[in-house]
Amino acid sequence: MALIRLLLVALMASNVSAVLADDKTWQLLNQMNNTLETGNYQGTFVFMHDGKVETLKIVHGYSDYGVREKLVSLTGDAREVIRDRDLLTCIWPEDKLVVIEPARAGYGLPSFLPKNLDDLVFRYKLKKAGSARIAGITCETVRFDPVDAYRYGHELCINTESGMLLKSRTFNADSDTIESMMFTSFSMLESVPDSMLRQTASLEGYTWKIAGLGPDGDLQPDHAWKIRNLPPGFSLSSVNRRLMSTSKSPVQHIVLSDGLASVSVFISKVEDPKHVYEGAHNKGVISAYARDLNRHQITVIGEVPEGTVKHIGDSVFYSGP
Repeated sequence: MALIRLLLVALMASNVSAVLADDKTWQLLNQMNNTLETGNYQGTFVFMHDGKVETLKIVHGYSDYGVREKLVSLTGDAREVIRDRDLLTCIWPEDKLVVIEPARAGYGLPSFLPKNLDDLVFRYKLKKAGSARIAGITCETVRFDPVDAYRYGHELCINTESGMLLKSRTFNADSDTIESMMFTSFSMLESVPDSMLRQTASLEGYTWKIAGLGPDGDLQPDHAWKIRNLPPGFSLSSVNRRLMSTSKSPVQHIVLSDGLASVSVFISKVEDPKHVYEGAHNKGVISAYARDLNRHQITVIGEVPEGTVKHIGDSVFYSGP
């Protein structure tokens, strides 16, 4: 990272100096990261996406054993999601269904930022955008404007006292809101008792399913699969290959990230060419693109503009024999 700074500082000296000079903004963002993960809190928030409005209640607790969290939908289909460290339990009362799966990194509220915020300087222009009052609490707005068309912009409104994220907004190149989250009630807690994190349904007579890995679990990745010409700022975050319960053939999963936005690339062999899907699709902040490459299904999904997933999907190639 130090070398990259030296190479780019001549081109971006004014922007970098302006951003780095505002230490209070960086401190606030780091405080928000810490509060979202290690804070004890509860509240109700409205989540707007894909033309829908959902209201959810959250209880979040943290101890030496890790994160515990409970999300309950207050509108639409009844559902509960309970996170206990690295495990998610998803409950659908109407279907009498329980699904248990591994917890995803960064699961929880939208706009969870990476721990290394310095990397974002070269991909987003960071600036303060005034203050607001959310759920009766004052917060300061920090805006991330992307430097190119490969990513969306973000606005975060953070309470300076607790460091809690009270409102977030994701916007496109025209500054139109694509997705947003806002608390309608919120409070910090000294501790979170187990009773606040238990499921409300009795689960008697429910069907239980385990989602995630297939019987053979992780396999050695095929490193011959590569991606040339990545969008600026994106780099390889992780790669694995596993037998999934939804696929007969192993699926290679490549994760790319620019520090704020992430993109998943799935590669799987297709036995019947009739089952290959090709084309692009966009729904809210989620864009997807699929193509066929020598009877392999290449699928790219991420919270980025459609042009970004297409760029990445068309850059996938096999370097082996």
